[in-house]
Amino acid sequence: MKHAARRGSGDELGQVGVLIIGYALLTLLTVTVVMAASSVYIGQKKLLSAADGAAVAAADTFSLGEPSAGAGPATVLDPDAVRAAARSYLTDTRAHERLPGLAVEEETGTADGRTAHVVLTARVHPPVVNFLVPEGITVTAVSEARARLLQ
Repeated sequence: MKHAARRGSGDELGQVGVLIIGYALLTLLTVTVVMAASSVYIGQKKLLSAADGAAVAAADTFSLGEPSAGAGPATVLDPDAVRAAARSYLTDTRAHERLPGLAVEEETGTADGRTAHVVLTARVHPPVVNFLVPEGITVTAVSEARARLLQ
């Protein structure tokens, strides 16, 4: 009985090595996926920070409109001025150097004449798995800022 158990375990020699290699590959794959996801997340946060700054800069381009009844003059934003201010902000802060493929989208402007709406896109190139997505992953950030006068 004792002799048969030894012979059975001798047939399974080397099987633990295959299991260890499988776990190592699974661990490396998991680390690679986490690195890629983190890279995309960080790239999106950088783009959102740039969009926030561009929206605030664009909101500062307001002009004074006609005063409404019982209130002072209102702020008025021009869609072309919003787009120009967003582009100028990105150029001044050298955002194109940090964010490859950075572009100000056509939706950038103002819908109500009081809120600057900025839409930016950029590409993120995740490490290690870059050969799977050679063009990178496109990320989008949307930010709004409102011009308001306080008395």
